[in-house]
Amino acid sequence: MPTTEALQLQAQQARRPSSAGASQLRNLLSDQHLSRQSTTEPSPPAIVLPGVHDALSSKIFAASGAQVLFLSGFGVSATKLGEPDAGILTLSEMESVARHVIGAVDKAAGTKATIPVIVDGDTGFGGPSNIRRTIRGLASAGAAAITIEDQVFPKRCTIAAGSGVRVVPREQSLERIKCALGARDEARDLNGNDVLIVARTDCRAALGLEEAIARCKAYEELGADVVYAENLQSKEEYVRLRSELRSDMPMMLAQVQQGSAKGASDNDDSVFDAQEIGDMGYSLALFGVTGLQSYVHALQQSAEGMLRPSASPAKSDGKGGGVLSGNDTELLCSFVTLKDIVGFPEVDDFESKYNVDL
Repeated sequence: MPTTEALQLQAQQARRPSSAGASQLRNLLSDQHLSRQSTTEPSPPAIVLPGVHDALSSKIFAASGAQVLFLSGFGVSATKLGEPDAGILTLSEMESVARHVIGAVDKAAGTKATIPVIVDGDTGFGGPSNIRRTIRGLASAGAAAITIEDQVFPKRCTIAAGSGVRVVPREQSLERIKCALGARDEARDLNGNDVLIVARTDCRAALGLEEAIARCKAYEELGADVVYAENLQSKEEYVRLRSELRSDMPMMLAQVQQGSAKGASDNDDSVFDAQEIGDMGYSLALFGVTGLQSYVHALQQSAEGMLRPSASPAKSDGKGGGVLSGNDTELLCSFVTLKDIVGFPEVDDFESKYNVDL
């Protein structure tokens, strides 16, 4: 007969959230490394890591076949607050969105393989206790991995800041990662919430390539699960960084596709695709705001078409006055598709089984 203490322990373990996301991410990264060891097969492409910003964008990418998702601080700050990625978003706001995103992804995946979600942890939102709370809170929400970077607080989007980006000294950046790793181990050992730590440096633009390499090597030695450097300046720099770390250390390469100015053509030839990134030895290809850029562009086009006066001669096929017509209708999914994506069929199926009338 189990003791009361044993029963309490069993009940506690039963309540622990699943660590399936972290486990799946480890498997994917391990498979990437093993595939790269083949002497007869070409290097595998890096795993495309789309940035998402809310539950709906996450469901769409999950349903479209994404293997891993990245919950972007830039995206959440933009869509939840309408504010730039400048240290304005709080941990509680990020954690709330993370819970909705991970829940939506789990629903979208259904009985298929778990889709890990890597969550942007920024600088950890403060000192040691703040970093600890960030890691354990996001791990409890179901994050597969959490990024921690070396900017000063409040941080700014590295690409937007350019050479004006401000980072803490190397010793402080190492202490930040040590703290995150300690919190990772607590989350696993005390709460059963497995999670990976992605150690990131943003120092390239301000301090140069050699410092970025030194920090990445130090993060590797500390035991980070994934390492990456933001905003390197060329393919040669990415190849050099990759060569300085162990071949079995998973690495991420992050890019922003600039997009086209109105009336101009820009194919972004300087942006590496997943195969090119895999050929350089990187496991994850992060495109953190491409989905958000598409979302903003579609809304801008829709707003312009809807708010054009009905009698406007601007377009021969245009109704305006709230109605999209002509080429603008290509911005619209069907209403049936919209209902499917948000989950009406699943809700209707569930409710049809129960005769509950309030």
